[in-house]
Amino acid sequence: MLRVIIKCLRSASSLQSVTPLICVARAALGTRRSYRSVGGDATSYSASLTALMDRGLPVSVLDFEISASEAVRRFEDYQRKACMYLHAHSLIKPPQQQAQQPQQPGAPHSDGGPATAEPLAAGSAGRSPSGAVSGSGSSLMAAYLPYWCFEATFNSEAFAKLGFKDERTGEMVWKDMADPLPLSRAALAPAADPSMQVYAGYKYVRDVGGGAAGPGLPDRARPLSRSEAAAGLVGGVALQAADMRQGLAWTLALRALTHEQLRSAEGAVRGATKATDLRDLRVAMQVLSRRARLVFLPAYIAVYQYGTRYKQGTSGVIVPQVFTAVIGGTRDGRVVAPQHLSPAKASLGSGGLVGGLGLLAGDWGASWAPSLQLMGLESLLPQLGAVEALTLAALAASGAGMWAHQRPQALRAHHAAKQARADFEFYKKYDIHETYGSGAAAAADARRADEAAGGGGGAGGNEEYVLWLWADADWRRWEHDEPWNWDEEERRKGAEELWRKQASRRLERQRYVERMAAEAARRAEEEEAEARREQRYGGRGARTAYSSHRPQDHGMGGQEHEHHEGGGGAGQGRRRRRSDFLGYYRVLGLQEAEAVSAEDIKQAFKVQALLLHPDKHVGADEQAQRAALVKFQKLQIAYDTLKDAEKRRLYDRGQLVH
Repeated sequence: MLRVIIKCLRSASSLQSVTPLICVARAALGTRRSYRSVGGDATSYSASLTALMDRGLPVSVLDFEISASEAVRRFEDYQRKACMYLHAHSLIKPPQQQAQQPQQPGAPHSDGGPATAEPLAAGSAGRSPSGAVSGSGSSLMAAYLPYWCFEATFNSEAFAKLGFKDERTGEMVWKDMADPLPLSRAALAPAADPSMQVYAGYKYVRDVGGGAAGPGLPDRARPLSRSEAAAGLVGGVALQAADMRQGLAWTLALRALTHEQLRSAEGAVRGATKATDLRDLRVAMQVLSRRARLVFLPAYIAVYQYGTRYKQGTSGVIVPQVFTAVIGGTRDGRVVAPQHLSPAKASLGSGGLVGGLGLLAGDWGASWAPSLQLMGLESLLPQLGAVEALTLAALAASGAGMWAHQRPQALRAHHAAKQARADFEFYKKYDIHETYGSGAAAAADARRADEAAGGGGGAGGNEEYVLWLWADADWRRWEHDEPWNWDEEERRKGAEELWRKQASRRLERQRYVERMAAEAARRAEEEEAEARREQRYGGRGARTAYSSHRPQDHGMGGQEHEHHEGGGGAGQGRRRRRSDFLGYYRVLGLQEAEAVSAEDIKQAFKVQALLLHPDKHVGADEQAQRAALVKFQKLQIAYDTLKDAEKRRLYDRGQLVH
């Protein structure tokens, strides 16, 4: 359809006007797929496996290598190690022997089938009519999770601001890298790398959905047969739908690959430049080739209850907490699950430890005194009696039990605090780089500041850095904000909208950069015209109507006079002073100047920019940094107004300049 539209466009103006729309459509829709409507106007990707295979997309599957009983054992081992043997027991019930192992392709399917018990869901038999989970049930479901696996070759370069400490003054001097540092040339990112394996669904939280991925797993997969693709089953286990677009999954894979390059870039840049510190480190990726395939990896999805919580939106209604975990279905599969401490074990362990130490240090531990002295513990343990030791043991047991009971809520609070800190760091960098919506204004401000500081450029990549920061923060929020409130349709819609927004954001930035370039060219022409006019009618010292501005000349427009009080001859008097109602001359430090030329304004801006630039106030507190940032913004507005001859003439008359 896009090709037909382009062929119908004959005029260059029509083609130029529709090109951004075509770019947005191509970025948002990608290649031809089937689509279905979800939740009103939201559009979701949906394509059958047979249709993907007909288009030549490789589709493969890795068979189960462990039984359901082995998956339960791995889950228990994970909880035991993560909780230091203070874990809760029997969170997942072991399945029956006849349902332990998913059937392999071609094996006869029994009536019981694999361990495919459906997870607890609203409206199921495991819930009461109010929606609360009833009973202590759990489920273990065998599933094949879809993954977009990419193999790409790429080049990468590192950019950063380098900080060198001045030995005499002790201050940090920052400067841009003269040339980018090459990190990789035609490097290969294989599909066997877990960062290139992206969970292609929205049903589960990203951490849970990505739990089946692992090093080398796609290379061990076999091609999916057409009969299995048509049935949507492999050995009686369902293939979950790949709802995520390939283009969106590639965005997430490229983000993960960029983070890997960033981790290696810091050491490489420090070693190559000998810089004391780095700032604004970013990596530019150039993808040379890319191949994608769809791989279904085996996993056991466990849904179980543990503890209670207050139901959201109610007043005091207590419901059981339901958790979801994933156990990889391969020999080297991993476990992704929350940690569950047993309050009883924590109470007994802490109470026994504190009580035992108290008794050893008290009257009952007299025989142990030489051993305690030998181990150096005598000074650490107070002299306690039996009653005091038992009291401390009871207090320790009570506190440990309460801590274990509140552990899930504490982990959620820690996760939320981590997200808040990440947002704070993002907005801090966002404010420093002066991004006004698209990122292009940040590049303009950085170039202007470098010009004022006498720098040689190097700020051209600033808008790319800010765009990358913005996109990375968006995807981080989408993946990790409140995973306990994960909703499949909302996350699907959010990912689709975010993907389109980022594509249009880059196009908006490009158009804004073009407008800024045109404005810069117009101002350059005006400055050249002003220079020619000064050269023709007189320079800075001439006293003509065409000479440089003087304070008493502004606002008169000719030979209009006002007489002094107390007489004076005709033609004797003083001229009206210029208007500085917004304080632009005062910001530049030119409020007392007798004659103000374009060169004076430029030199004054350079001096004030060196004093007010945000980089000069990095070590100050947040309030001081904000005040310096506001002053620097006003300085830029004043300079943009007064360096333009027409805007300056209107401002001097006391008129608002738009």
